Amino acid sequence: MPIGAVGFQLRALADLLQRVYAATDLSQISRCIVMHVRDWMPPEARNVAALENLEQRLVTSLEDLYLASLDPEGPASGMNAGLAERVSTAETYYQSQIDVAARMLDRAELVTADGSVIRAAGDAVADAAMDIVRRRSAAFALEIARDQEKLGAPPSLLFQLDGRIVWTNHWLLEMVDHRGLDKGRLLQSACRFAAPLCASLRRREEPHGKKRLRQRIEDMGVHFRAIVKHGGESAGEALLLVEVTGAIRAIELSPREVEVARLVAQHGSYQTAADTIDVSIDSVRTYIRRIYRKMGVSNRAQLKVRMIREGLMPSE
Repeated sequence: MPIGAVGFQLRALADLLQRVYAATDLSQISRCIVMHVRDWMPPEARNVAALENLEQRLVTSLEDLYLASLDPEGPASGMNAGLAERVSTAETYYQSQIDVAARMLDRAELVTADGSVIRAAGDAVADAAMDIVRRRSAAFALEIARDQEKLGAPPSLLFQLDGRIVWTNHWLLEMVDHRGLDKGRLLQSACRFAAPLCASLRRREEPHGKKRLRQRIEDMGVHFRAIVKHGGESAGEALLLVEVTGAIRAIELSPREVEVARLVAQHGSYQTAADTIDVSIDSVRTYIRRIYRKMGVSNRAQLKVRMIREGLMPSE
C-alpha cells in the first residue's frame, strides 16, 4: 500500500476511535463501526440489510462480552473453567463480527480503505464498550439509591450482576440493631439469595415466579424480596434490588398495600392517601381493612408501630 494510503488509514483509525470514545451507549459504538464501513464502501456495494444486521449483532456481541467478563467470585479469585469458556466464546463471537465488518471493506477492493482499520480498532472498541457499561451501571445504581432514600424504602440491598452488594440503606442497619440480628449472617444470606438471580440475568434470563424472587430465612425471621431494575436496553445495565422485611405472617402486603399503609401511617389521612395514589377514598378504606387484617392491628397508631418494626417504613 502506498505511503499516502497508510497515512490515510491512520487518520481513518484515529477518526473512528474518536467517535467510539465519544459514544454514550453500546448502540452508538456499534453505529460508529457500521457507519465507518458504509461511508467507505462504494454506493453500489452497500447492502442496507446486511449493515443493519451487522449493527444489531455488534451490540449483542458487546453485551455478551461484558456479561461474560463478570466473575461472580470476585476479581481476586481468578476465573473458573466455566466462566473462562464463556468469556472465550463471547470474545470469539465479537471478533467474528469485527471480521465481518472488515471483510465488507476488503471486498470493496479500495486503494485507500480496507478492513485493517476495523481490525486494528477491535480491542480498543471492546475496552470502550466495557467502560461505558460499567459507568452506566454505576450511575444507574446511584439513581436507584437516591430514589429509594427519597421514598423511605424498607431495608434494602442493591446488587450488581456479578453478585456484589453496591449499596445498602441505613434502615437495614436500623433493623439489624432493633431486632438484634447478626449483620454478617444477614448479608451472607442475602448474597446467597441474590447469586442465582444475578446469574440468570447474566445469561439474559429474566427470573420469574414468586418462589424465585422471594425467600424466607427461618432462623432469622426475615423475608427477602427481589426486584429486577433495568437501566436501559443493555442487558449489562440491570441491577437487583433486594428488600428485607421481618414479617412474621405467611401473607405479605402487596406493593400497593405497602404504599397505602405508609401514607396512612405517616399522614393519618385517607384523603391524602387517595389523592397521592389517585384512587377513591373508598378504595383506600378497602385497602386499610385488608392491611389491618394482614398486619394484625386495629388502628393507625398500631399500624405505624408495626410498619416501622417490620422495616416497611422509616422511624421518625
